[in-house]
Parts: sequence; C-alpha cells; structure tokens
Amino acid sequence: MAIKLIAVDMDGTFLNREMTYNKKRFLHLFERMQEKGIYFVAASGNPLPQLQKHFAEVASQMTFLAENGAYIIEKGVEVSSHIMERNLVEKLIATLKNYSAIPFVLCGKKGAYVHDSISEDAYAAFQRYYPILTQVNGLEQVNDGIFKVATAFEEEEVPYVLEYLHGELVGEITPVASGYGFVDLIQPNIHKGRGINLLQERWGISKEESVAFGDSPNDLEMLQQVKYGFAMENAAPQVKEVAYQVIGPNTSESLLDTIESLLRQ
Repeated sequence: MAIKLIAVDMDGTFLNREMTYNKKRFLHLFERMQEKGIYFVAASGNPLPQLQKHFAEVASQMTFLAENGAYIIEKGVEVSSHIMERNLVEKLIATLKNYSAIPFVLCGKKGAYVHDSISEDAYAAFQRYYPILTQVNGLEQVNDGIFKVATAFEEEEVPYVLEYLHGELVGEITPVASGYGFVDLIQPNIHKGRGINLLQERWGISKEESVAFGDSPNDLEMLQQVKYGFAMENAAPQVKEVAYQVIGPNTSESLLDTIESLLRQ
C-alpha cells in the first residue's frame, strides 16, 4: 500500500472528548510522514484559526481543509476559497430565526460572528470552536466573506432541525450534522470530498494512494473519495457503512495506531 495522502476529521475523530491528542506521538509520526513524502491534511468544519491552533508546531508545513472544504490552505498559502452569495446568507439568517431563538454563527474569512444578544454560556460554547468570535448588532450587516453558517442543538433534536432546513432551503444549501449537536449549513457541492479531490488532482495522487478518517455525516464524501476510509467506533451508522474499516473510538489512540501501521508498510 503506497500511501501519499492522509486526511483526518478533527472533532470526534482526531481529537478526544477533551479536544486534545497525544501531541508528542503525533509530531513523531508527522516527521515520518514528511520523510516519506506523505501529505497530512486536517479536514474539518472548523475555521482555519482553530485548526492552526491545534497544530501550532507544524501548521506552516501542512494543509488545512477548513469550513468543510470551503477554505483550503497549503503551507500558509490559499489554494481555494468559496464565498456564499450575500442574498443566500441573508436567507439563511431569516430561516434560522424562523425556526427558533437558538443562536447561530456566521463563519467568515476574517473571523466568526454572533448576535450581541447571545448569552454568555452560548458565546463561550461557540468560542470553543471559533477563537476569533465577534459580537455584532446586526448579522445582516457583517462585512466579510461568509463560508457557512453553523448552529448547535441538543443532539436528539438535530434530525428535526435537518428536516426543517432541507425543506426550507432545498437546492440552495446543504445542512449537515457535524457532531456534538452542531449543524453546518454549507454551500451545495462544497464539502470535504470535493476538497480532497482538488488536492488529489493538485498533487497527482490517486484514490488508491489516499487515506481518510471520519465520524460524522459531513465526512461521508471524504471517505468515499479515498480507497482507505476509516470510521471511528463512535461514528454515525451511515459513516460506518461507507468505511473501508471501522477502528477504535476517538477516546483511544486508534487513529494514531492506524497511521503508525500504515507508515510501516
């Protein structure tokens, strides 16, 4: 198995429940990947600053597929950027407001934005994932390129939220569950699988030379874009169905174990 690309989802996959990982072990594996000429990609619904923070020691040497593939950065240089049309952003804001008073965040190129009426607890919850988070009086007036809109509910409510959004925004937006109760409203055909395909073409890498790890529905296209798609034990059922293999949960080091095994081949 000649592997040239390894892509990992973050929340629920690469990161454990405390949003950490065995950094010393990973950095050793990253060095071996560099020696073998293997590209390592962090592919997540998270914004770029959050991803860069997780990999501070090697961020300048790796590729980030942020915002579910809407924003791709290779070694600090922008590869691809897909911004939503302004009228669509306004429609998303109105649609979410009509559903409930649950706060949501606009995910932009320069940062993320929430309404200034947000509670302290909700602000802190969003800031955990969006380190550059600004409170504004009117979300419709945010002056930034928006990649996606994200919100969060109790996990048992997520299927009902998705059903509502699919009905209201059919053909205009793709609502996906991204784990831990979060729902991302992303642009049609802008997903992790498309981003991985773009990188495969850019680097001259085939599906047979590619590996990916994931756990949530927003990882489906990515796992289908590689031959060796690994699902975590804690993954959603539909993710396990498309996986090449199911490995241990994100609470273990099964992902790093698998990468180490791949590097020995």
